[in-house]
Amino acid sequence: MRIVLIVAAAALGAAGCSPQTPAPGQQASAPPAAEQQRGNTPPEDLDPFVVMIGAERWTVILDKAIDGAIRAPDAVAEQTELYRADAALKRGAAMVIELRNWVCGKGLVTGAQCTLPEWPAWTRELPTGDTPIDEIDRRSAWLDEVMAPFTGPACDAGRTASGDDLFCSVE
Repeated sequence: MRIVLIVAAAALGAAGCSPQTPAPGQQASAPPAAEQQRGNTPPEDLDPFVVMIGAERWTVILDKAIDGAIRAPDAVAEQTELYRADAALKRGAAMVIELRNWVCGKGLVTGAQCTLPEWPAWTRELPTGDTPIDEIDRRSAWLDEVMAPFTGPACDAGRTASGDDLFCSVE
């Protein structure tokens, strides 16, 4: 896996942050028509390894972009407690999808338990400090319910692997 990440990182270094980013001094060309572009890999390179490298590079780019966003100065001078709560719930909702993928991919949870519910619209909205406190509390209950089938098995696996009985403790 490390070799894959090294190869992906090297490819990123050569290509910039996006495969569509033109080289300095070049003009970006118009994207191909939707019916012409079948995928991100040229047809002659459609090989499982090549496609895997291409797909995994998105997570490298996303990890770096998230790190960059975290490092950027805050535009909001003071983030209220309700703003922080709203942002945390929305971040948590996004994390549940990745947790589900890991837990179900490793067989810790199987079958219908791997099916996620319909995501509420608020999970796709920007964080705000204007959400009423009772709504924040309802959203928190929703997140608790949706993540519970995945956190239990994942925390059990972490406790077993690490030998740390407090593996998932936040107290």
